[in-house]
Amino acid sequence: MRRKSRFRLFAASILGIVVGVLVPPAAPRPVGERSIPPAEAIPRVPAARVVPSPEEIIRPHLAWAEQTSAELLVDYLRQIDDFFETAKKGTPDFADRALSFGSKWRLVADHVPFARGGRHETFLRSQFEEHVFRPTQLGELIEQVVAGYLAQVRSIESEMLVKIRADIADFPETYVVAELDEPTLRARYDEALSDALSAAAGDLRSDVAGQVVSLIAGEVLTQVAARLGVSAGILGTGAASGWATFGIGVVVGLIVDQIVAWVWDWYADPSGTLARQLSARLEGVNRLIVDGSDGVGGLRNRLDTYAAGRAAVRETALLAILQTK
Repeated sequence: MRRKSRFRLFAASILGIVVGVLVPPAAPRPVGERSIPPAEAIPRVPAARVVPSPEEIIRPHLAWAEQTSAELLVDYLRQIDDFFETAKKGTPDFADRALSFGSKWRLVADHVPFARGGRHETFLRSQFEEHVFRPTQLGELIEQVVAGYLAQVRSIESEMLVKIRADIADFPETYVVAELDEPTLRARYDEALSDALSAAAGDLRSDVAGQVVSLIAGEVLTQVAARLGVSAGILGTGAASGWATFGIGVVVGLIVDQIVAWVWDWYADPSGTLARQLSARLEGVNRLIVDGSDGVGGLRNRLDTYAAGRAAVRETALLAILQTK
């Protein structure tokens, strides 16, 4: 019995020595030092969010609106190109009628002594309108292009406001308009925009009175007619009086008058390719309307200028409604 007790004591001693060798003693903690809990046990304090300035908020949205407006302008101007492409398809039929026996008979009859005259010009005009285009068609198209583009610009601004409202929704304590619903926000923007437009010049000021469509379209067509060199003799008394008012239908009528007068001279060369020459002339009119010539801007330039001015006014209006508390 005594031997077993000695053996157990010996075994316990050996085990203690082994444990002491294998397990290093814990480093003593300095007096006053506090234990550090694991990282996951430390409560995290959320970092304070930095409230963006009005300029920072609107900058990307203004860039988006400007880029989208520029892309849409390309699409709208393409409608004019398509119109003239369709018109050129009718030039062969017009050439056939312009060089027909009936056309030549009217030309001769106009020069018979005591004849009332004007029958040949009237015939050419009616054939041009039937097979190529009517003056009112082109005038209406240009007005539709301008009006459609301006309406799309306003639609872009509405979408822009929705995006801005989403951005400031997280900062109602800073931005007053963050608490407004979309219709009220749009009303605030329209009011600020109207004030900014009233302080602007040119087309932008006319936009307040809803006159910018006729102003831009009429100006472009007037410049085109002047470039074509329409004579007062061809216009006649009624058209000449309308010229002073810059009516769009009259301006387009001047373009047709010039083309009719040009066709008249082609009888000196009956074998000429009338349809091909007329198509080339129509292409020239097309480019004058869209791109202008010799330092005179066409519709593209006029709408680009409008868009640039609108972008500046847009920024002014947005900064006016994004007032901080």
